[in-house]
Amino acid sequence: MCNFLTSSENLVLEQALLLLEKIMEQHPSYGDTPQFSNPEIVRDYLRMKIATDDRENFVVLFLDNQHKLISSEVLFQGTFNTSAVYPREIIKRALELNAGALILAHNHPSGKSTPSEADKNITFKIKQAAELFDIRVLDHFVVTLKDTFSFVENFIL
Repeated sequence: MCNFLTSSENLVLEQALLLLEKIMEQHPSYGDTPQFSNPEIVRDYLRMKIATDDRENFVVLFLDNQHKLISSEVLFQGTFNTSAVYPREIIKRALELNAGALILAHNHPSGKSTPSEADKNITFKIKQAAELFDIRVLDHFVVTLKDTFSFVENFIL
């Protein structure tokens, strides 16, 4: 998981993430709000999942039409500063899972949460591909240890 944590700290982090995923799968909402329509819950979840990774990882949260989590998957792994992302593979998996919505996310091990032009371009390609199959892209987050950037909150998506 993370090179600067001890093996026991990594184990605790992995166990906490598994517990959080189990809770989210069993409890689809907090009050009347679907769990993944609240950006803070998404941020916390993604920070736990990929913020400490020392390589770029691209995660897709596959959601049903009520924004309940179907699956959370690291679909692409890269190097310390780049990751190859293929929209076709994302859409293929979304169709396999019968997902109605997606939340995209990737980490920046550099610590800078500002999206690159390549980040913006791939987001729009994924959104266009998803729209062909009536799948909504709800947001794309860039995750670092200290910050999380939302494309929606910054009016990019």
